[in-house]
Amino acid sequence: GRRLRASLSLCPPQSGQQRRHFGRYQRLLWKPAFPSDLPPALRQNAAVVRHAAPEVSPHKTTWTIYASQRIHEISPELCARGAVQELAANIIYRALAAIDCRNGKEAMRREQDFRSDIFTACSNLFEVHHVHQGAEVVFGVLNEKNLRDISPEMRSNKRVLLNDMVLDSIEEWVSLHTHSFSQINAHGLFEVVGPAMFLKLIPRLHLSLLALPSEDLEVIFYHLETEKPDIFGLMRVAVSLLPVDSCTDALGGTTWTLRRVLRLIEARRSEHALRFFLTNLRDETLLREALAALRERDVDTGLLREKWSYIVSMQLEADTHTGRPIAVDMPNMWPMLHATPPPMQVELSSLDNDLEVPRGQRLFLTDGELRPFEIKRHTPRPLAGIAEPSRFRDTPWPQLAFDPAEALAVDLGDIEPSTAVDAYDVIAGRAEDVDAMQLWGGGPLAETRPSTSSIPGLPSPQATLPLDAIHFVDSVQALSHVLTFLQHAPPAFVGMDLEWSDPHPVSIIQLATPTRAFVIDAVNRTPLYMSVLHCLVDWLLKREGTTKLFFGFPHDLLRLNMLFGPMGKSFSGGDHIASVVDLYMQRIQRVPVRTPRKADTPMGREELLGEAMMDDDFEEVRRLSAIMPPHPPREDVAEKVYTVGGHHSLSSMAARHLGEPLDKRYRASNWNFRPLAAAQVVYAATDAHILLRLESAMRSRGILPQREWGCGPRDALQPAWWRQVE
Repeated sequence: GRRLRASLSLCPPQSGQQRRHFGRYQRLLWKPAFPSDLPPALRQNAAVVRHAAPEVSPHKTTWTIYASQRIHEISPELCARGAVQELAANIIYRALAAIDCRNGKEAMRREQDFRSDIFTACSNLFEVHHVHQGAEVVFGVLNEKNLRDISPEMRSNKRVLLNDMVLDSIEEWVSLHTHSFSQINAHGLFEVVGPAMFLKLIPRLHLSLLALPSEDLEVIFYHLETEKPDIFGLMRVAVSLLPVDSCTDALGGTTWTLRRVLRLIEARRSEHALRFFLTNLRDETLLREALAALRERDVDTGLLREKWSYIVSMQLEADTHTGRPIAVDMPNMWPMLHATPPPMQVELSSLDNDLEVPRGQRLFLTDGELRPFEIKRHTPRPLAGIAEPSRFRDTPWPQLAFDPAEALAVDLGDIEPSTAVDAYDVIAGRAEDVDAMQLWGGGPLAETRPSTSSIPGLPSPQATLPLDAIHFVDSVQALSHVLTFLQHAPPAFVGMDLEWSDPHPVSIIQLATPTRAFVIDAVNRTPLYMSVLHCLVDWLLKREGTTKLFFGFPHDLLRLNMLFGPMGKSFSGGDHIASVVDLYMQRIQRVPVRTPRKADTPMGREELLGEAMMDDDFEEVRRLSAIMPPHPPREDVAEKVYTVGGHHSLSSMAARHLGEPLDKRYRASNWNFRPLAAAQVVYAATDAHILLRLESAMRSRGILPQREWGCGPRDALQPAWWRQVE
């Protein structure tokens, strides 16, 4: 109304004749929405019905948008519930955030995050040995009907962009995990996406029509014959269901035969389609039978059934006699489908009794549990801009000699344990008021916390790390002492971590045992030092008896390869990297579940009685009616396996399982500067030692690792792979 009045106020005044003409033109343009002779009440009702659009109706379907969660976090639960449109609505919500973004760089970042999210969701749903229930629901966004139901006003170009983003991410994952995707339920996928999209997915995802039941194949044939006639698509489906013995045999258990397909081609009189069909039969017997069918004569009259078919069959036979190909420049059997190389035959050793085929190590994404990462340049920040002034921040770490014999004696209990201040108290700022003489063991401990755990080889979740148990290693002699210490008493668990600042790929390497922590200098690049350092890391990574705990193992493995690459040494697929557990990945938890028996509860008895009545089992009805249910009802104990954790930061995991967050502010400091500040060394040591405490806390609660990186001693040509933990 305001715009109309403003526009009218700008018009020049009109004369009386002009007003009359304008009013007449207005009356000609106006048409009543309903008859004017209706009573006022009916007229009002008609106006309400006319203007009540479905979009504003209270009966419109609604979906829950999980704005604070990623797709890979909500997809397992929604797929298990079969919530096709709810998961599709969340995918559309995140895709439109990238498509509608006006800023170019921000749009690219959002699109990359969306593709990475879909990639990780596929990895969580289609695992190596197990496909989650209803995993095919994630494809529901590709169904055109679901798109129109969820977003009826979305333009066609946006639909195309959304389908391409989703399908490209899924296709990229399938190309890397062909074996995992081959276990998908083809019938469930067909029910979710429909026949039209299923035919489009066949060449891109290498699906097989033979995995569909006959009812689904019948729907596909009906779709290609009646709903969207496509003679070439129908021929592709028919030929994909070969082999058959004759042209009259049923294709995939349906009512369709090759003879019926041939009749459709004859009805269209398309020589191009006929040549395509005969070329893809690939069986001389079927080809001769098809040519004979083209020359059929009527049984009663003896005349040719179809003159066009007879002439074309004679031309095809003449081409075969002269050596000319039946089809020239024919389209592919399935567009975009390339011949896949045969799978590599691997001779499995006696260690591989579970017949698990080794797969190559991919650093950018290990089995889908880690998000794709990229190497970014981070400008290190000065310590003055990170932490408040303190003696640990402003004092370099004292250079203390490491004696392996004395350390072994302390660990075995032959020497009194340390009374130095706990390193975790130093990081938390609780050691600033402690006298300098007591920092390194000059007085008793303020509190005594348990150091042993119920898990063999792991410290207690409340274990401490004394300052004199932290050793900075920057010489060949010190490296040899560390290797001697580890080899004389090999620990069952070791925490490992890396810190770096550009331009060095690795600045320090942290190793932590339950009682000690070693911060190893990696800026020293002398040949002898690097050789000994490689021997230490190589021995530790290949030792099966020691479980190495990492947080983001593929990231650290890439950095180690960058560190030792100039020496011509690396940890590639041919190395026997063994017994590595990544705390970043998801884990499993087995929980006992008690469920009452059906016969002991009222609802369960009604269900059993109903089933017996449906089966006409009156003996069971009498038995259930005569039995008095016990009180309380009897219970069956079962074990349920849950997937927990994964994709959390180290600080949040420490807060969840240990009750204290980890201070990560020193992570952005300059790790190339020497000497390192005492606060940096303490932070680096606790960053590796806390991995042992986290593993102990999670295992004590029954939260076990789901996968373990490593393989046994085998042929050097066979790479490592992810192995299930018993």
